[in-house]
Amino acid sequence: MSKKALGRGLKALISEEGFAAAEKAEETEKLKEGAIGSLSVDRIKVNPFQPRKEFDETALEELRNSIIENGVIQPVTVCRDGDDYQLISGERRLRAVTTAGFKFIPAYVIEAHEDASKLELALIENIQREDLNAIEIALALKSLVTKCNFTQDEVAQKVGKNRSTVSNFLRLLKLPRQIQDSIRSREITSGHARALINLPNEHLQLKVWRQIMSRQLSVRQTEALVNNMFKDPPKQAPQELEQRSVHLGQIESQLRDRLATKVKVVEKKGGQGEIHIKYFSGEDLDRILELMNND
Repeated sequence: MSKKALGRGLKALISEEGFAAAEKAEETEKLKEGAIGSLSVDRIKVNPFQPRKEFDETALEELRNSIIENGVIQPVTVCRDGDDYQLISGERRLRAVTTAGFKFIPAYVIEAHEDASKLELALIENIQREDLNAIEIALALKSLVTKCNFTQDEVAQKVGKNRSTVSNFLRLLKLPRQIQDSIRSREITSGHARALINLPNEHLQLKVWRQIMSRQLSVRQTEALVNNMFKDPPKQAPQELEQRSVHLGQIESQLRDRLATKVKVVEKKGGQGEIHIKYFSGEDLDRILELMNND
């Protein structure tokens, strides 16, 4: 398999004449590697390494209608699999063509004889060419690391991303399943997720995630909320620590966790005291007041 050719992208390998030739209404005989032609949809097997797990039905319907009106503009990519072919990229087009009732689809055949090569090609092509959600991209990048034995630097080079970007995607897979599902369904963005991943445990991650969902927080608001939770309470002198009761310390901790900001309980003589609640912006104050009013 030519690594150099893969890096150029498929469009650089296929001429305009090749695209036109693929629009034939019958199957091309004995389509070989490097060739473009028309294949029966029945001879193309779905790619087991496809990183996309969910397909939006509305988008598929729009693509189907476009194909009925204009034909298939860009061929799918396949490799030989015995007497048939295995899909490398273009599953949305294949699905749309099939539901439209077409029997043939333009296809470009590339060289890939080993499962490892098919996996690498499928993952790279889909990461570069498909509108995957952040979790699907993260899983595809992880497969390149774990199944293809690439370093993160090598993965970054192959998919045309910075190493830090690859690392940030992979970190999303450490989030709780509920949060990952929200990213898949695009209820929250990868920006929200990057803020959540900085929290030290699942309890806090889920706590902030629920606030994002219930209050429709923006990424900026989420980042401010997370930053508040990271700020440590001011350090106290040993004598002050000795004077504080365990009970007041527990109350302070509970308030800090409930309000997601800095809280200090100051004990005074005669059983009196003060509660200091820190806020960092007008929006942050509104958030805290809303939490207090809901109790």
